[in-house]
Amino acid sequence: MTARHHGSAAPTVRARTAGAAAAGLTILLTSCTSPNGSAGPEPEATAPSPVGSVSVSTAEGAVHDDAERDRRAPGVGSPQDVPVRPAQDAPAPAPPAPVQVRVSELDIDVPVRPEGVDEQGRMALPESAEEAAWYRFGSAPASRSGTTIVAAHVDDENSVGPFARLVRAEVGTEVEVRTGAGRTHNYTVTQVRADTKSEGSLDDLFDRSGRPRLVLVTCGGEWDAEARSYTDNIVVTAEPAG
Repeated sequence: MTARHHGSAAPTVRARTAGAAAAGLTILLTSCTSPNGSAGPEPEATAPSPVGSVSVSTAEGAVHDDAERDRRAPGVGSPQDVPVRPAQDAPAPAPPAPVQVRVSELDIDVPVRPEGVDEQGRMALPESAEEAAWYRFGSAPASRSGTTIVAAHVDDENSVGPFARLVRAEVGTEVEVRTGAGRTHNYTVTQVRADTKSEGSLDDLFDRSGRPRLVLVTCGGEWDAEARSYTDNIVVTAEPAG
């Protein structure tokens, strides 16, 4: 396979953001047009609600007449003594990000880095086909639900990338994903498909609900010189092993 121009080697995937991204927003995974390598404005994360101690004080000049005291229940102290429970518990830490994907059977071993969206509202990818991107607004390998998306260019200006070999994956192929916490998550491929970009829609991939799964995406099919794009997306779906 001859390496094409770098800007024409990324998968096109329509996606629905969730969580930190705006609800219902539709974005596009980096298309096979020339990516500029710079991430655009990231969706603003929602600040967690304040937690911790809550102090209560009485107003100066409070009423102290007999009638007010009679209305108090026996044994109840001043307002300062009433314990107050925080309105919200501290949020759980985010699951560790994936940092490496290995498919030994296909000689795939690539570093993975977190990416958001570029200035055109598309999922950003590393410029080099030797690296992959994890969609950081989606699920992670340790998430209890949802899809972990990892995508990469099929090639770049210099060479064909490792993800080009995903087209040879079969049901039962084993995939390993290592996270920044040092844990390796094992998956088994359950589906391999080629979706025509002009007809297929991959909205369902960007899902943070449902059973956990891993989806690897790259370009495939024939090279369309006029459109400067490959005709297909190669989508490999895998589920946690065991």
